Amino acid sequence: MRGVIVPLVTPFNEDYSIDVPALEEHVEFLQRAGVHGIFINATTGEFTSLNFEERKLLAEKGRELVNSAFYLVGTASTNTFEVIELTKHAQDIGADYVVIAPPYYCPLNDDALFQHYSMVAEKTDIPIILYNIPSCANSLSVSLIKRLAFEYSNLAGVKETIDSVNHIRDVILEVKGERKDFKVFTGLDQHFLNTLILGGDGGIMACANFAPELHLALWKAFNEKRFEEAFEYARKLARLSKVYDLASSFGSAIKLAMNIRGFSIKPILRPPYQMDGEDVKEEIRKLLAEVLG
Repeated sequence: MRGVIVPLVTPFNEDYSIDVPALEEHVEFLQRAGVHGIFINATTGEFTSLNFEERKLLAEKGRELVNSAFYLVGTASTNTFEVIELTKHAQDIGADYVVIAPPYYCPLNDDALFQHYSMVAEKTDIPIILYNIPSCANSLSVSLIKRLAFEYSNLAGVKETIDSVNHIRDVILEVKGERKDFKVFTGLDQHFLNTLILGGDGGIMACANFAPELHLALWKAFNEKRFEEAFEYARKLARLSKVYDLASSFGSAIKLAMNIRGFSIKPILRPPYQMDGEDVKEEIRKLLAEVLG
């Protein structure tokens, strides 16, 4: 698995129920666009606002729908045994990978995090992508990622949603440099090109929900060594990533951008998250017009 992976939004109706037809339509759109992977129950998918059964239901529905891309399922929780159960479920339904963010809310040291991931890795066989997102959960240090990657062959890679070129560099050099099959993905659109330049494998980026053509064009240009084009697309993605600064949450930013671009997914977030108002929507509209035309 390499390339452009999309952390899927979860569409909701006005009564906060899951909008299954909109989900089906969006997965079909992304597969037609040619993305390399689709990731359900992601941060962008508001997984913390879904109950246990909904997460299983979405995982099963996604497995039905995704047929021309790698299929990834998020199985993070603050409860290790819940992570094991969700990961076993993803394995049983035939997902290609699971993506597991560290526990959140309670601070944990590296030994506790190592035990958490070890218990999951030892109880399951499905390839696991670690998910480093220090703005939302306990941080995964380079030394911990290295320790886990060398101990467990089914720990297949890491998604780095961290605004640090140095951290990504060190993971690529110290972990992927010694274990060649270990995958390193950025979680931030603006770090896509530099992750590829450093030797990473791609990106799992939320803006690809509404503008996958930019990410795919950068990926293609880079791999075909058309570097001036790759630089131009990288500059566009860097500008596009300002969408996160305009909104109060990832979810609001992405769903407003999708609404502006004409997707049928409704601009609705489950509480406690709230959609931003018309003033923010207008700022996002201006940004999209500048970058996407």
